Amino acid sequence: TGLIKIILTILYMLQVLMPYILFLYTRSLRLGNLKIKELITTVWSVPPVLLEICVLLNYQTGIFFSYKNSTYVRGSWYLYLYYYALFYAVLIAIDSVIHYRKLGFRKFSVIWEFILAEFICVAIQARFNDILMTGFGLTIGIMILYLTINNPHEYTDSLTNTFNSQYFLDWSWEQINHRKAFHIIAIDLNQLRRINTIYGIKTGNYLLIQTAQKLLEMNNSQNVFRITGKRFLIALSSLSEYEAVRNNAQKYFNLGFETEKGHILIPAIICGIMDADKLGNSDDILSYTEYLLSLAPDTQDPFLIQSSPGTLKSFRRKKAVEIFLPTAIEEDCFEVYYQPIFSPEENGYVTLEALSRLRHPKLGPISPDLFISIAEQNGIIARLGYLQFRKICRFIKENPELMTKIHNVKINLSPAELLKQDHCSLLIDTIREYGLKPSFFQFEITETVATEYCESLYQTISIFTEAGVGLCLDDFGSGYANLNTVLKLPFTDIKLDRSLLNGIFENTNVEVFYRNIVIALKNMGFHVIAEGIETQKEMELVTKWGVDLIQGFYYSKPLSCEKLLELMHSLSDGA
Repeated sequence: TGLIKIILTILYMLQVLMPYILFLYTRSLRLGNLKIKELITTVWSVPPVLLEICVLLNYQTGIFFSYKNSTYVRGSWYLYLYYYALFYAVLIAIDSVIHYRKLGFRKFSVIWEFILAEFICVAIQARFNDILMTGFGLTIGIMILYLTINNPHEYTDSLTNTFNSQYFLDWSWEQINHRKAFHIIAIDLNQLRRINTIYGIKTGNYLLIQTAQKLLEMNNSQNVFRITGKRFLIALSSLSEYEAVRNNAQKYFNLGFETEKGHILIPAIICGIMDADKLGNSDDILSYTEYLLSLAPDTQDPFLIQSSPGTLKSFRRKKAVEIFLPTAIEEDCFEVYYQPIFSPEENGYVTLEALSRLRHPKLGPISPDLFISIAEQNGIIARLGYLQFRKICRFIKENPELMTKIHNVKINLSPAELLKQDHCSLLIDTIREYGLKPSFFQFEITETVATEYCESLYQTISIFTEAGVGLCLDDFGSGYANLNTVLKLPFTDIKLDRSLLNGIFENTNVEVFYRNIVIALKNMGFHVIAEGIETQKEMELVTKWGVDLIQGFYYSKPLSCEKLLELMHSLSDGA
C-alpha cells in the first residue's frame, strides 16, 4: 500500500508539472528557448509550486486521493487538479490567439489541436474517475507537438535528403522572429530540364543527389533546403561561412560532374544574399532570390550574382508596384500619353503612338517596362490594356480634329492580349461603339511575338485585317527575327529598334547594315519607322537613307492629352 501511494504521488506531481511545462513550451515557440531561470521566476510558476506542495502533503491529508483496503478513493480537492490543467490550457489558448502573427498559422493550429485533445481527456477523467485519461491526453499532446513541429523527418526531401521548402519557411520564420542573423546562398540548376531531355531523368536525379551531398559537405550547420525541383538554398550564420561556401560552390560547378553518360557541366546560377534576415519574412527572401536569379544572363557557364543595395532597392520597388497594380487598375490610376511621329516627306507629325503611364503615390512615376511586365506576369495585362484602349477611343471621339491632322494612332498589344480569346473582337467592337473608323487604328506587335508565329496568332490578326485595322511590327532588330516567319503576317509598317543605332557613327559596318535594312524593307513595300532618334545627327542620317517616319525625343517626347492638343493647335496656328 505504501509503495502504491508513493507511485500515485509521483504521478500526481507529474500531472501538476506537465501543464506548466507545456505552457512554457508553447511560449518558447514564439519567444525562443526559455532558460532555467525563467521556469522559477515567472509569475505563472506560483500555481504549480503551491499545488506540488499540496500533493506532497496529500500523503498525510488525503485531500487529493487515498488508498485504503486496496481501493483508490478520490479526495475533496480531486477536481482542483483538473481545474488547474484547464487553467493552463486556457492560458495557452489565450496566449496563442494574442500572438497569432508571431506563431504563424501552422504552429497556431497545432497548439489548438493539442488543447482540444487535452480538454477532451481531462473532461473524461473528471467525469469518470476510473478512466485515467489526463496522462494519456498529455502524451497525445506531446506527440502532436513533436510529430508536427519538431519532427525533422517530416521536412526531409525524399530524393536528396535535404530539408524541403516548408521547413525553410518555418526555419527562417523562427530565425527572423528571434532576431537571429543569417545569410543565404541559392544554387539554381537552370539547365536541368535540358539535361533531363538529353541524358534522361535518372541522370538528372543523380546530379541533384550529388549536388545536395556536396552542399551538405560544404555547410557545417546542415541547413540545406531543396526549394524547387532544381533549386537549393543554403543558410549560414556567419559571413566567413557564407564566403567559404560561395567560393567552394563556384569551384565545384566549374569542375562539372562525372556520370555514366560522361562528363557533364551544369551552368548553375549561384546567388548570394547577405543579411537575408533583414528582408523581414520568408516569402520576401524567396521572392528576392527569384528576382536575383532572373537578372542572371542566359549562359552556359556557372554564374555568380550577389545581392547589393541597388538590386534590393529595385526588388522592393518592383514589389511595391506589384502590390499597388490591382488597386491602380480598380481605381483607374493610369494615364495615356501620346508621342508624335514625324514624316520628313510631309514635314510634320502624321501619326501618334499611345503609351501608358502610371504614377505611384509614394514612388512617383513608374517605368512602363516595369508595370507592364508585372501585369503580364500576373495575368492582368489584357484588363489594363482594355482600360487604356477605351481612354484612347474616348479622347479621339472628344477631339475629332485629330483625325484630320494625323493618319492613325498606334497602340501596343502584348502577347497575352493577342492570344486571349475574343479580346481582339472586343477591341474592334469598342472602336465601333465610339463611332470611329477601324482604319484610324494601328496595332503594334513586337518582333518576339511575330517570330513565334502560330495558327492562333494568324487567326487573331485576321480579325484586325478584315476590320481594316493596320498592323505595325515593333522593335525590329532587337532580337533574332525570322524574316520568313514575320513576312507571313500582313504588316504595313516596320519600326527599327533603337539598338540598331548603337555605334553607328563609330563603326562603318553598323552604318551599312542599318542603311541596307531600310532599303530592303522599303523595296518590299513596308513603311519604315526609325525609332529612338535623339540627336540632329541621327535624324539627318536616317532621313538621308529614306526612312518614312521618325520617332524619338529629337522631335517630341511622349505628351499628356493636354500638351498634345496644345502642340497640334500651335502647329495649326503656325500653318
